Amino acid sequence: MPTGITSITFPQGTKLDMDYYLSTHLPLVQKHWEQFGLKKWTIIQYPDDSEYFMQAILEWENEESYHKTMASDTVGVLMNDVKNFVDRSPTFSSGKVVCSSLVGSQER
Repeated sequence: MPTGITSITFPQGTKLDMDYYLSTHLPLVQKHWEQFGLKKWTIIQYPDDSEYFMQAILEWENEESYHKTMASDTVGVLMNDVKNFVDRSPTFSSGKVVCSSLVGSQER
């Protein structure tokens, strides 16, 4: 079954408390959403000349896992926490991985 991906982007100029985000918000994400199939999260910080300041990529067991999560009460808890670390709303997008590869891996 294809993996689901959620991308959360923060535009340049965003004021974000990185310590709070990494030490408080992301552990909350993991705590509340692991039960729905969250497998992995990755945080990318972009250079100043990029359109985006930062991006979070959430990887789900499948696309259905994401939809179950978004229908749960946990979304309100986490969205309510956003105001504690950032001064503007990020952009969310979600979909399914249709193809990927581990470069250099040798399967046997």
